[in-house]
Amino acid sequence: MDVRVDALGSALHSDLGDHALWFRPRRYPDSLALSIIDAIFSTGARYATVENILDRYIAYRDGQGGDVAVDGAPELLTTFAEVGSPGAWAQDIGNRRPTSTTPGAPLKAEAVKEAATRLLAAGISTAEDFRSAADSDALQVVRSVWREVPGQRSGFTWAYLQLLVGIPALRVDGVVATYIARVLDVSVDDVDGDLVSGLIAEVARRNEWDEREIPMAIWRAEQRARSSGSR
Repeated sequence: MDVRVDALGSALHSDLGDHALWFRPRRYPDSLALSIIDAIFSTGARYATVENILDRYIAYRDGQGGDVAVDGAPELLTTFAEVGSPGAWAQDIGNRRPTSTTPGAPLKAEAVKEAATRLLAAGISTAEDFRSAADSDALQVVRSVWREVPGQRSGFTWAYLQLLVGIPALRVDGVVATYIARVLDVSVDDVDGDLVSGLIAEVARRNEWDEREIPMAIWRAEQRARSSGSR
């Protein structure tokens, strides 16, 4: 384990840079609404832009006397109904960024609405529902539902969404395990949950880091590498 811990620690220092400057998204594990918005708008964007959108959503809900800290899919969908359309939501709360560079690609605001609609139809109304699904085979159904949303097929936003709602990194498929497999020069099939959690915990302990920050920082670095074409 020590050699692998050393390898991961060195890679994190090299790939992620100064720990003080690591990507640290806001934490709202009980707000599925904010998690959906963050996950979809974060790809290909500066996080400050995402924070502005989150702030506008929070201000909108505060103005209604809502409790955004526990907003779920129904509350998020209600905001679309109230402003009238995804286009109006994009103007008042989100922005006009599309889900991809493909001509005619739907707005990210449309993807947010569709994601909330699909999750609700799959029985996922709240962040707690999402975490409960992670304890059963239902999570694979939810994963398929999420990846049917425009612009979400790659799996990057799916991994990030799980981290935002508080699912441990060892259970987040794809991004974190793939990164660790590459660092260790092994097949991703050889990287199981126990290895992921053990390595992350030990690297965090040695460096006096919050272990919850490591998966988030890996996700952001991998997402940027993918966007730049280096992955």
